[in-house]
Amino acid sequence: MAQVSSSWPLLGPCFLGVRKLVGSVSQLRHMMPLSEADGVFADFAYSSEDGQTKDACIRRCFVASGRGKERTLERDGFALSTLPFHKTSGFDLYDPSQCSEALYPLAEEVLRRAFPSSTRVLVFDHIARNVDRYTAETNADQKSTTPMLAPGPAISVHGDYTVRSGYTRSRSLLEPWESEERINKALEQRFAFVNVWVPLKKVQQNPLGMVEWSSQRPRDVVNLKFIYSHRVGEIYRVLPSEQHRWVYYKDMEPGECLLLKVFDSADDGRARFSLHAAFHDPTAAADAPARESIELRCIVFFGDLPAGFGDSFIAPHLLPNSPDQEVAPKRVEASLPSDEW
Repeated sequence: MAQVSSSWPLLGPCFLGVRKLVGSVSQLRHMMPLSEADGVFADFAYSSEDGQTKDACIRRCFVASGRGKERTLERDGFALSTLPFHKTSGFDLYDPSQCSEALYPLAEEVLRRAFPSSTRVLVFDHIARNVDRYTAETNADQKSTTPMLAPGPAISVHGDYTVRSGYTRSRSLLEPWESEERINKALEQRFAFVNVWVPLKKVQQNPLGMVEWSSQRPRDVVNLKFIYSHRVGEIYRVLPSEQHRWVYYKDMEPGECLLLKVFDSADDGRARFSLHAAFHDPTAAADAPARESIELRCIVFFGDLPAGFGDSFIAPHLLPNSPDQEVAPKRVEASLPSDEW
């Protein structure tokens, strides 16, 4: 069980958020020791306070267990769900075409269930994470032979889209397949980007932590431009904040999945972004296997769409010789903090 130090100021600013969870330091001491069912204390890699330097501030934060507690996409920005993972048996999910055949339809169904009022779901991308496979493939400075394979878990606290890039990315994805008029009609209505995060084996190391929407604010982030050979993307780099309330789901198994709303065009008080990061679980065994997971990136549309909207869509990374198979950008550029998202 995790013990809480009586010298709590030494744990850093994020620890102050624990006091807000329990009301007061006296209540916290009364509740000691915490069990793993309550959560863990873990280190998170935030940027520098001006947002210019990646992973410059390591903060120890309390990460509450989400097990047995309802979290919703509209209120919190993330939720635990399930999918019939057994239907992927016999498929090589590290092969993009087989992954799209087996796993994409399951992700679409999960999101239609999560958003009953949605009218279209498109899976447009995915990233596989398996550090052992990546290390083996890149031995002796070779390039990885598995398309869409990342070097490992994303430990930097970040958000996948900004208030601007949600619109620019959706438009760039749709332009090869739809007219400008039809795209405008779709994007005038509500739409959201949602990641479906799927463990391929039991997650014993580097789980994903999420920040509750109500504990985020605009000054927690700076815009980070990702400059690729064929396009420019934009994400949020996250600054340290004592207000952040972290949540995770320990020991996720195949058949479970995390839904992360990483952009929502609706600006009506519901969750718009899910800031997140992988972290080292201090309760994991020293010989715990590396995490294997796939995150599927999806657009969820709402409202009255044009007839047949998206019917011809093909995820760009599935096209021959597609530059969208590039996982890493050529360079990045960071803005400064502001009071607006």
